[in-house]
Amino acid sequence: MVEVTSQSWFCNTCHIMNSYHASWHASKHKDIECIKCHIAPGAKNFVSAKINGLGQVVDDLLDRTGKPSASVSAFACTRSGCHDIEKVKATSRPDGANYKFIHRPHIDLTYNGITVECTTCHSHIKGDKHFEVNTDACISCHMKTVVPALAATTRPEGLAMTLPEGTPALREFSFVLAAATTRPSGSGVPSRQCQTCHEPPKQDLMRAGVKVVHSEFVAYGAKCESCHRGVTAQPAKIADEQCYACHDFGVSRVASVTQMHRDHTNGKHKVECFECHALTRHGLEVQAVGVEQFDCNSCHHKQHNIQRETYRYVVAKPTSQPEGMPITPMFLAHVDCNGCHVQDKPVSTKPIPGQTVATASAKACDNCHKPGLGEQTVPLWQKNIKAMHGAADALAKSLADRPTSSARARQLLADARHLLDTVRLDGSWGVHNPRYSEQLILNAKAKLYEAEKLIESAPGSQPAEPPSRPDERKGQP
Repeated sequence: MVEVTSQSWFCNTCHIMNSYHASWHASKHKDIECIKCHIAPGAKNFVSAKINGLGQVVDDLLDRTGKPSASVSAFACTRSGCHDIEKVKATSRPDGANYKFIHRPHIDLTYNGITVECTTCHSHIKGDKHFEVNTDACISCHMKTVVPALAATTRPEGLAMTLPEGTPALREFSFVLAAATTRPSGSGVPSRQCQTCHEPPKQDLMRAGVKVVHSEFVAYGAKCESCHRGVTAQPAKIADEQCYACHDFGVSRVASVTQMHRDHTNGKHKVECFECHALTRHGLEVQAVGVEQFDCNSCHHKQHNIQRETYRYVVAKPTSQPEGMPITPMFLAHVDCNGCHVQDKPVSTKPIPGQTVATASAKACDNCHKPGLGEQTVPLWQKNIKAMHGAADALAKSLADRPTSSARARQLLADARHLLDTVRLDGSWGVHNPRYSEQLILNAKAKLYEAEKLIESAPGSQPAEPPSRPDERKGQP
């Protein structure tokens, strides 16, 4: 029985192994028996594998078989008569290939808890051949790690990513200047320098009638990413529910990245990187898709910051605001800009090309509220805010025209002007956040009144002429 079950044809007698047997038969290892790779050297490993195999036979007879789980130890690859580790270190892909690869920097390398072994790159994920190299595995290490030293200085390139405010977009795709071959074994950050893996095309290329000579750009010192932007797709996030594909419990006990990598790559059975990390596409195909996904922020900076701040009630700077500023219920209900801006309007400055902009409409309120509520409420909001703003603006202008030696008064006037400008530049006149807009104006008026007292009490000041407007201090409109 031991002799029969050690034959490669026996593995194919189980239907769940048919595809794996076919891929082995089409690979360079087709003359190597399965047990030579899947059973590590040593009598203990052989006996253990046979006992485990007997259990699998029982499961198959009882119709309890599922997806097979198998690992290949690095000791099996480097056993006597197979691959000599020193010869492997000396091998590399030729420069004329689609990509370059040098074995030496990757052998005996541990990075972020991952011990790089033969099967880290040689797997059955890609193609129909056993242990065919999946180049997507390269991207999993070389294009995902943040480089803090370059994050603040590297110009954002490629597709936009969601990052904390104040950090450059796509800092994951910053380029490390040190090539992989210059790093000590077992340390360092995976290189992102394009020419670590690719050489520029030597032949002239024609693209849409334009002749591209890469050698000229290289001679000028141009960076690859100056033309080839977005060649790496945005890495997919790992969802907690993916853990349940293997585990029953324990998702809440998530360890550090290094420990998670160590547990899943150095455990009893190898877990493919793509079981947790989805494939991250890289190449011209992704770049072509990226052309349709231009990041508007690469040219249009902070175009709607005031509107966003007003809607989500961010404190207006540089003045300090009290805590508990009003927040609009629509923000709490996750209503985005498209919830109210539903009406297309031609752009007045560029009407010929047919460009339009989505403008707000009071009728959009009917999609969530009772019919006619928006047409009744929006004019009232805007009338009230405009009246309050007009009165405060007139007072601010009159005080700005009066000379004063008080630095405190000048600062109060500047702060009040900033608050009033925030309401004016928002453009909605309270619709984005009525209570917040009203509070900004009230805060501005309080500063103006304090500044007025300082100006009037300053030595040599002249009393102001009575305003030709109702005194708003006696009551709000």
